[in-house]
Amino acid sequence: MGALRLLLAAQALSQLGFRLLGLAMPILATTTLHASAFEVSAVAACQTVAFLAIGLPAGVWVDRMRKRPVMVVSDLGRAVALGSIPVAWGLGTLDVLHLCVVSLVTGVLTVFFDVAAQSYLPHVVGGDRLLTANARLTGVEEVAGVVGPSAGGLLIQLVTAPLAIVATAFGYAWSALFVALIRRPEPLPPRKDRPRLVRGVAEGVRLVTRHALLRPIVLCSTTMTFFWSMSYAMLLVLLARDLGVPATTVGLLLTAGSLGGVLATLVVRRLIEALGDATAVKYSVACGAPLTLLAALAQPGWRLALVSVSLFGLGAALVVYNVAQVSFRQRAVPPDFLGRVNATVRFFAWGARPIGSLCGGVLAEVFGARGAVLTGAVGTSLAFLWLFLSPLRRMRTLPTGTPPVEPLVAS
Repeated sequence: MGALRLLLAAQALSQLGFRLLGLAMPILATTTLHASAFEVSAVAACQTVAFLAIGLPAGVWVDRMRKRPVMVVSDLGRAVALGSIPVAWGLGTLDVLHLCVVSLVTGVLTVFFDVAAQSYLPHVVGGDRLLTANARLTGVEEVAGVVGPSAGGLLIQLVTAPLAIVATAFGYAWSALFVALIRRPEPLPPRKDRPRLVRGVAEGVRLVTRHALLRPIVLCSTTMTFFWSMSYAMLLVLLARDLGVPATTVGLLLTAGSLGGVLATLVVRRLIEALGDATAVKYSVACGAPLTLLAALAQPGWRLALVSVSLFGLGAALVVYNVAQVSFRQRAVPPDFLGRVNATVRFFAWGARPIGSLCGGVLAEVFGARGAVLTGAVGTSLAFLWLFLSPLRRMRTLPTGTPPVEPLVAS
């Protein structure tokens, strides 16, 4: 099996476990531990708070090391941490604090895995194949997104949420095996080229914040992530607790987002090449994000389908957006800076997740889960404005070969 196929298989299994976990943890907290809306949001926040806590230095550390061993250790660590949940449940000691601790540990390891994986891809394929490779990588992730929530909902119904998390642990273990089997040479960065921690962090932040095209893309991603995290965390509470929707049905509703993503991956490369990557970045968000407003209208009966329509449209739009902007970043940023830049982007974009989740929990305590979902959807719908208030608004295609720390001046 080739290096790219092994990486795709590893990402598919890792994402399958991640998507199942995203459904199982909130339902476990809600139905098994009878947690409050704020406690559910705290569990969700702990899963991604690591991007705020160590997101920036993680990029510097990853740039100092070979990427493949970082990915293997991160996968194995996540498998062990998640394995503690069914053990604690069996002993009768499982509580919300335990879920938060496990979420923190898996979140830290996810930071290292994700930063290393995005920085490792250019070693596996050449620069001229990045768009195709990212499209295929996104495709397997979206297929996992279709299977994960539906299979997770079925597993939760059959064997309860704590035991369903065992499947997530096995997914991470198999992912580690596939990454370990990759034999593509990856030189260790020379010691003299390894950046000091503070300087390395500053270089990554400076490149992103001073870059005329990366900056608005990161602002758009951060805004969208903050508000959609607010909506999504409380959407699960709205469906499972307020509307009494069974876990299997919740899982099926959530698969719509990944189904939209899967269909988008079939045409994303040709679509980006036809429209231009700058056009694809702008209009994918402008057209897809406002559909999140439909999720706030969910009610028992046929109006539950509005959740699927909302997630389907958003999922398709995000595939186009992410394939275009990630490929641009991997082309434009020098390899020695890529780990730091990827970590900086994830610090801002993914670091907004725990804040958004906690804000959603606070809003839900005051205005109810539906009010939090609606507030988050409005903010998500307006995220595209960052792109249209930047030099991107006049561009059809994105340039390559930009300098590492100097701002790009649009013509």
